[in-house]
Amino acid sequence: MNGFQQLHVERDVRHVVTVTFDAAHRPVNVFDEFLLRELGQVVDDLEVDGATRLVVFRSSKPSGFLAGADLHRIREITAMEEVDRLLEWGHALFRRIEALPMPTLAVIHGACLGGGLEFALACRYRVARDDSTTRLGLPETQLGLLPGWGGTQRLPAVVGVTAATRLILEGTRLTARQAEQAGLVDAAWAPATFEDSVTQFINDRLEGLMPKPHPRSWLARLGDDTSLGRRLVLWMAHRKVAGQAQQYPALPAALRAIETGVRQGREAGLAKEREEFVRVLFTPACRNLLDLFGQGERARNRTTWVPDHVEHSPPIKSIAVLGAGTMGAGIAQLAATQGYAVTLMDIDTAVVQQGLRKIEQLTQQAVKKGVLGASDAERALASIKTATRIDALPPVDLVIEAVVERIGVKRQVFHDLDAQLPMNVILASNTSALPIHEMAAETHRDDRVAGLHFFNPVHKMPLVEIVRTAHTSGDTIAALVQVVRRLGKTPLVVVEGPGFLVNRILFPYLDEAVRMVCEGLPADQIDREAKRFGLPMGPLELLDTVGLDVAVDVAHTLSGLSHEPSPTRARLAEMVAANEKGQKTDRGFYTYSNGRRGPPTVHAIPATVEPIMPPTRVFAGESLSGIQQRLVFTLIHAAVDCLQEGVVSEPWMVDLGMVLGTGFPPFRGGPLKLREAWGINTVHETLQLLSQQCGARFEPTDVEIPVGLQTFGTSAV
Repeated sequence: MNGFQQLHVERDVRHVVTVTFDAAHRPVNVFDEFLLRELGQVVDDLEVDGATRLVVFRSSKPSGFLAGADLHRIREITAMEEVDRLLEWGHALFRRIEALPMPTLAVIHGACLGGGLEFALACRYRVARDDSTTRLGLPETQLGLLPGWGGTQRLPAVVGVTAATRLILEGTRLTARQAEQAGLVDAAWAPATFEDSVTQFINDRLEGLMPKPHPRSWLARLGDDTSLGRRLVLWMAHRKVAGQAQQYPALPAALRAIETGVRQGREAGLAKEREEFVRVLFTPACRNLLDLFGQGERARNRTTWVPDHVEHSPPIKSIAVLGAGTMGAGIAQLAATQGYAVTLMDIDTAVVQQGLRKIEQLTQQAVKKGVLGASDAERALASIKTATRIDALPPVDLVIEAVVERIGVKRQVFHDLDAQLPMNVILASNTSALPIHEMAAETHRDDRVAGLHFFNPVHKMPLVEIVRTAHTSGDTIAALVQVVRRLGKTPLVVVEGPGFLVNRILFPYLDEAVRMVCEGLPADQIDREAKRFGLPMGPLELLDTVGLDVAVDVAHTLSGLSHEPSPTRARLAEMVAANEKGQKTDRGFYTYSNGRRGPPTVHAIPATVEPIMPPTRVFAGESLSGIQQRLVFTLIHAAVDCLQEGVVSEPWMVDLGMVLGTGFPPFRGGPLKLREAWGINTVHETLQLLSQQCGARFEPTDVEIPVGLQTFGTSAV
């Protein structure tokens, strides 16, 4: 068993064979045809090996165990027969591993996802390293797929139907400790004792000892061990996903595969799994979700944003965050937990202390969720320094300004920073819309000034816009891309302009919603139509969440973009003057009580004009109401404008930014992908009709965007 390129095989004196995954020329182990073929050859030998007492599978990659199947290869497949052949190949190989005459053990660290976990489920035993990088799960449904190598059958057999159904439908990624509690792994050990514990685990198996079974609650036993319980669990799951079946067909498909296995046995379930996988793979929702995932991988690749001739700049090691409010505290907490030396500064000592309490709260939440280890959390909190004056800052490599959204205040901050700090320090503003070049003009280092726009809440939102001015250097962009990647976020480099990319597209949509309220349409009806289209939150509820006082500032910055006068800024200002700022004052477009939304405040904004509502129209078989047309075509129109204006250089960047930054329905692929799906001519004609009915703001832009605008990266599931 020698001469492999993807595997290393060793036998020790105990007759234990260790098979180590080490995919050539990849940072992570991915199941491609080469790895599958070599693994099959190892299994060939093991099936006739009478001497081996136990087989250990592990990885030599620091990144983890197995990240899954090669998504790039799957996305390229166009023939159903080829998909079915690949699935059957995996099914047959994992059956053989499961049937080996000797025990098998998967030693897991880092990523064990998708096909990687399906492989581990085919092993008799599984153990995991308990640290913040280890994650186990079947996230395929988040990509529009379902597990295709036996996951819908083996996971219920290991953890029970109740837990397996939830894990598969939600695409949950468990920590090692959570996996142990679920019975997914036999044991989870801390890194300091991991290797010794693995050795002892192997020795115990060689001596014939069995691991202790994991206790289960009576409710889990009722749902997993009785026919009535299993039927009830599956019935409830079907009800839960029924409303999402058209948008995310992988959810009911996965359930059908699980249900077939429960009722008819594993072989029938595996056949159903293959059938459903093949069918789902070629749906538009799946193609869009796969494309978005690949685009995210491309965005996280340094070479996407940094030309080859730009040398790697010295890594940023220390960060100062100016402003200890919600955003500043969130940025500081994230940076500290990722190993940066962090200083939190605010001119008010009380605000600094409040920011520290927020940081501690966020960190404790991360520990509870298993995102962060307790010792790592303690170390991160202890490492944060504070300051109340710029001249008291310790040496830093990067300053992120997150003070109040007033250009005058920010200009003064940048003037003071430039006067106090060495010229090599990068200065970045977390503004969501204000002009970066005006802040840079206050300094003598305009090449070292950029925007670094985090979205709220910082710990949840995956996107960061890196905003470059006409003078921002490539070296500065390279350094900021490196920071964003280390923070675990997706960077999107955009050219400076009002609202940058995401808010430049989002604001006209919010403006259109306020226009409709001013026309007398109920806020909850507008929001309901937006959510029916697939948006996670209606535009008016979103304004309440952001804060109408913040929205007024953004409206002031972006008001010049409108092709016709808008009542939005004046109406929002009136509401703010009446202390109707949204959730923060328990009153905005809706009333709130203890953070929960109540009925709309219909009297807050009286109708000023009679509403003109377009008739329902059909796009690619989908009916859109007049409200939906006004909202959705505003987004598409603004997205086209951004591309024409050169805010970003490629269409996929627009779509990725809108999905990650606003929650634009992922299954639709983004506003430009939606434009392509509905037909560019159809969209153009509809905008013309809307401009005649509703106003010049809908006048279509004459710009050619090539069809097939999505690009795919290389990754795995």
